[in-house]
Amino acid sequence: MRFKWTLGDILDYELFLGEELDSLSPSENLRTWFLNYRGRITPRRILYSWLKSRRSFATAVLPGKTVNRLYRIIAVILLLFGFLTGSGLGWGVLSYAGSNPVNLFMALTVLVGIPFLLTSLALILNAIPSGGNRSRRMRDRLMRFVRGSVDFSRRVGIMDREHADAVIGGISRFRGRSVIYRSLLRWSVSQPVQLRALGFHLGIFSAVLWRGVVQDVAFAWQTTLNVSTQSLYNFIFSFSRPWRVLFPPPSISQIAGSRVILKNGIDALDNADLVVWWPFICLAILSYGVLPRLLFFIYSAIRRQIVLGNLSFSDSKSHKLLLMMKTPRVDTAGGEPYREEAASSDSGPSRVSLPASKVFKILIPAERTDLMAEETWGESLHNRWGVTLEGVTAVALDDEDDAQILRTTLGKMSGKTGFILVFEGWRPYTAAAGLYTEFVQSLMPEDSPLLIALAGRPGTGFEVENRDKDTFTQWRRLMPNCEFLDMKGWG
Repeated sequence: MRFKWTLGDILDYELFLGEELDSLSPSENLRTWFLNYRGRITPRRILYSWLKSRRSFATAVLPGKTVNRLYRIIAVILLLFGFLTGSGLGWGVLSYAGSNPVNLFMALTVLVGIPFLLTSLALILNAIPSGGNRSRRMRDRLMRFVRGSVDFSRRVGIMDREHADAVIGGISRFRGRSVIYRSLLRWSVSQPVQLRALGFHLGIFSAVLWRGVVQDVAFAWQTTLNVSTQSLYNFIFSFSRPWRVLFPPPSISQIAGSRVILKNGIDALDNADLVVWWPFICLAILSYGVLPRLLFFIYSAIRRQIVLGNLSFSDSKSHKLLLMMKTPRVDTAGGEPYREEAASSDSGPSRVSLPASKVFKILIPAERTDLMAEETWGESLHNRWGVTLEGVTAVALDDEDDAQILRTTLGKMSGKTGFILVFEGWRPYTAAAGLYTEFVQSLMPEDSPLLIALAGRPGTGFEVENRDKDTFTQWRRLMPNCEFLDMKGWG
């Protein structure tokens, strides 16, 4: 069995990892599988074999294979787009009418100089270590791009809705842990970007080569600056250093012969001196455009493979999964399902005791304006649990829309601050709610509590109507690792 991780493997692994750790009871198959494992005892080997095993028994559509396929499609599209853009630029620059030759300085600047400067800038930016803010912005842009690509692929029929939902679900789960795979994200983005740039330079080269071979392309130079033929020859000689041993640059006599003097026109110029420049420009594009981008693309691909090959899986969740494999698990207490009837008849204030000496912030769906009263929250928290309210924040319950709000708020948190996250419990539970909760938890300090409160229908506060009891029970069953506040008597 090969042990070569891919981006799709990471998405599937995060999906199975979350399911295993979120399960209400430990899986007996996990321990049994490890007892039968005969490979090398290294985390990446063990987890890769476990991933293969889980995939073989999976019945739902997984995001990994679809993401790998989409990644290849995007890379090909970017390559073609870059090629068409470059060939269009090259064809446009080399267009001339009969007696008007192409300006040599313009051709060198547009076809060689500007692309080379962009390549140098890309090299400098990639040499700069990516800080937290830069990585976060890149991740957010990548997630938006992936969502847009998935939606477009579904619309044009490249993938069906089931596969599209699987990819979006996998990306959403992966997003909360993307800080662990920061280097993988960086080079996974860099590789297709460099492929697009490589296609752009190949397009320029192809256009120049085609026009030079098939058509009679003439180049000439003129300038109002004090540039002598000898000075231009010295520049051209130095500029052609990468290839001049095999292909000599235009001679000083050819350079002089391709100079246009306005009062004399071009009638007196030798055609051989005018057409000698296109091989020079082709070699310049290869040396200063195609070759650097090709090397940069190869470097990005190698770095991506190195990152995939060096995944250590030393994060806390992977470590916990490995411990679950190696350590026998014994349940000494059974979980009792939540009964709404019991909670309704309970005269006590709550099933959950809030930590003492804590301050809490409340996150409420923006449309639930009936729950926004800070005075009511502050009084309830103080009288019932003896804790302090720090503020009420309206959120969209979407990790992308709320990312900036949550980072700003959570960045100021300490271990003495907790959150109460309000969901509308009368609506059916969705996977997006669980992923949003995980996203919030991933941004919080480890010792900060996150509690869930389920609101009733608009206008009822937190009262549960009979028709909604099963839905409330479903929320608690499908979020077994979360603590729920019983808000009976709120307000």
